[in-house]
Amino acid sequence: MDDALTIRLADTESITSYSPIVSKDKRFLLCCSGCDVKVYSIRSGQCVHVLRGHQDLVTSVLFNPANQFQVLSSSLDGTIKRWNFEDGVLINTTTPRCLDSSTPLAVYGMYDLPNDKKHFIYLIKTSGGDNSEEKGGYRFLKQTVQMETWSTADFISTRTMKKLPSHVSIGGKGSFLAAIISTNEFDVFNLLKGGNSLRHRVSNDSNVVEVMQCLAKPTCLAAHPSEDCVAVGHADGKINIWSNVLSKKAKHSWVAWHALPVLSLKFTPEGAYLLSGGHESVLVKWCHGAYGNPAQREYLPRLGAPVAHINSSEDNSVYVTSHLDNSIKVVRNWIVVQIFQGLTRDHLSAGKDAFVAGVNFEPRSGALVLNGLPGHLQFYSLNEDTLLYNLDIVGQNYTSGDSLAHQHNYTRIELVDFTADGSWMVTVERWSGSYSEQCRMKLWFYDTETSSYVLNTDIDRPHQGGVASVRFSMCASEDDSQTIMLVSVGSADRKFKLWRITDSQSDGRKSGSSWRMESTGYYKNKNCLSAEFSDDGSILAVIFANSLTLWDPFENQLCTAFDLKSDIKSAKFCHGAQANYIAIATENDVILWDLLAYSEKYKWEGVSCKFLVVDPLSDFFLGFSANAGYIFSCSGDMKSIDFPSYARNITTAAFTTNKQATTAPHSVKRRVYLSSSTGSLLVVDDKDVAHRPDVTPTVEEASKNRLAKNYQQLTPLANLLAGNLVQQNRDSKAQIDSRRGLAATQLVQQIGETSCVAMPSINTLCRAFIHSLLMDTLPKSKRKQDEDSESEMEVESSDSENEEGVPRKPLVDDVSNAPQETAGRRLRKSDVLDFRNAWQKIK
Repeated sequence: MDDALTIRLADTESITSYSPIVSKDKRFLLCCSGCDVKVYSIRSGQCVHVLRGHQDLVTSVLFNPANQFQVLSSSLDGTIKRWNFEDGVLINTTTPRCLDSSTPLAVYGMYDLPNDKKHFIYLIKTSGGDNSEEKGGYRFLKQTVQMETWSTADFISTRTMKKLPSHVSIGGKGSFLAAIISTNEFDVFNLLKGGNSLRHRVSNDSNVVEVMQCLAKPTCLAAHPSEDCVAVGHADGKINIWSNVLSKKAKHSWVAWHALPVLSLKFTPEGAYLLSGGHESVLVKWCHGAYGNPAQREYLPRLGAPVAHINSSEDNSVYVTSHLDNSIKVVRNWIVVQIFQGLTRDHLSAGKDAFVAGVNFEPRSGALVLNGLPGHLQFYSLNEDTLLYNLDIVGQNYTSGDSLAHQHNYTRIELVDFTADGSWMVTVERWSGSYSEQCRMKLWFYDTETSSYVLNTDIDRPHQGGVASVRFSMCASEDDSQTIMLVSVGSADRKFKLWRITDSQSDGRKSGSSWRMESTGYYKNKNCLSAEFSDDGSILAVIFANSLTLWDPFENQLCTAFDLKSDIKSAKFCHGAQANYIAIATENDVILWDLLAYSEKYKWEGVSCKFLVVDPLSDFFLGFSANAGYIFSCSGDMKSIDFPSYARNITTAAFTTNKQATTAPHSVKRRVYLSSSTGSLLVVDDKDVAHRPDVTPTVEEASKNRLAKNYQQLTPLANLLAGNLVQQNRDSKAQIDSRRGLAATQLVQQIGETSCVAMPSINTLCRAFIHSLLMDTLPKSKRKQDEDSESEMEVESSDSENEEGVPRKPLVDDVSNAPQETAGRRLRKSDVLDFRNAWQKIK
């Protein structure tokens, strides 16, 4: 246990937290995803690059105003990175600082200036120095794009904002910046007043020229690209259009269609239309100003989830919408042409645990199974970072309510479990109304014809008051046959029930089998919390308050029980050679209990864990509370796991197995995935940043690694295979060099390995390439090979005579500067080679 562990965001983090952007040629879409930036191909829908390197959440991605083939990304780690997104390489990294402070400042966003190719604006949180009026506030700064010579930037505004501005937008051809500062106002910053100082702000006191009061809470805004106009969306569904915002006499008018709060607004690049979206899952297109009547609207309905962000391409031919279910839709000609779906989020579970069913591993496909769309389970591929499908469990339709405060109740999936081979799945769903509750347990079998799970048994109210836990087990019965058993634990009836599959054709189901309850059990009228089967299925452990009971699942007979001082939170059997141990987590301690010796093996006092998870392939097990984690060993060792700031309120965890793992150091056979109540998916990984998979290389590293990858072999067999592979590559390279010429081949390889941002001028490349082609392309090894193949060749003197017996005239006179051969004399092998070389020179 020498390796330090930490928790980081998984690659499945939300792709809709911030607005995505579209490349100028409309080939790529870029979006923030946790600590990374993902680059998608709009045509294929695949993720072509993942730009990794930030150590904290990425807050924005912006095209370099001076080079549209580069992007800038900002992060809470206090850095701004410049990337070549087409090649997927890092160009450089800059740490912005101000007020002569050496501490990196968290960057909360970047914004481009229209018609300005040299500068951009970014938002930082000041650390509070001697020159600042207020400490710990937020400020806008203007900075040049020449990040190699980054200097201290000046503030745009003279007043520090206490709250983080939201929905920042720049308009009026770069003359002003608008942002929502508080719950009842929005501010406008004049970027031109004061010349180059850029420190003036629009407000109504000595420092502020104008603050516009709104009738309802503002939720979003958008600035017109060429006019002094700002559109503000409100919580009541209205949209206020403010004009002449750079003066004290600003006027406004309102339009309305949305019944629920407006979440996003965006003017088209030419300013003729205004796009809006909200909880109705409809994209609305409004005419603006002199371009038409605002009452004229176009609708794109049934987008599937509330619209969180709207953006468009520069030529106004492509619209992009981000949705609260973690999907991005590309709209062309008012038709959805492409969908990018990340890990699905249930947008109806606001304020609740998004993954209430926890993190589950499906052994057949190796996918993570979590709550997806309302009433669905999503199967997410970890190897490909793509959503496989959403399985409808409940079978209900959902509609939005008349207000956010009166949303319709919907059925939620609370529990999921799979058999070891993935042939069966159990789900528990629950609906809670004002006067009644419904609970159903469904069992599904895997249909190989449809490659999906099909409903087999539907059980209404398996327990009174709901189900707290379900577990499958492959048990070996008395006749040595494998029997599938299921245990369910009631949350209110203080009982557990054992279920077994029975063969029956009476119900006419496709599988020819169904499930029935076999027995039930309880202990001293104590609350039943959870149950677990041992590795071989011969022992059933059931937790009753502070008592741990062990049962024979075939006879439903209590074998033994022991009481602890405090309530038990979790209990897990160890696997493999440590199958005789059971790990127990209480409110204050973690205990490793030896079932054979019936005594404590180890006890870690003062360690509070809410749940445990056991590694199926080693003697380690992990324990987690809401904000802490520990790794334990059956040999008595324990170490803590570092928790970053974004890893909070951990609810469930599960080990996953990678069937496609290799011997490469970055290929991991198994990992621990965690889910939080905020809807984030986390992974336990090595603390060393170098062990993080696929860290995006720099331009120089990419050029070096394209031919020779730093691949560390782990086994003697891998070293042997790698040596043979290197030798084969060298042999094939030598053959290619012998055919093409060494100089020309090396030049072509250098051109292919060099990034486009570091490529020299085309004149230099053309001159060097033509010069390499004019060199001799017949190596000595080739000449020697020709000599060996013709060692037995002889030419008769009669071949040099015609039918009349007259010697033929040689094609080339004095080929070797030797006397002419007389008739009847045999030619030497050197004569033939000299003739061939001379003929090649003539050709």
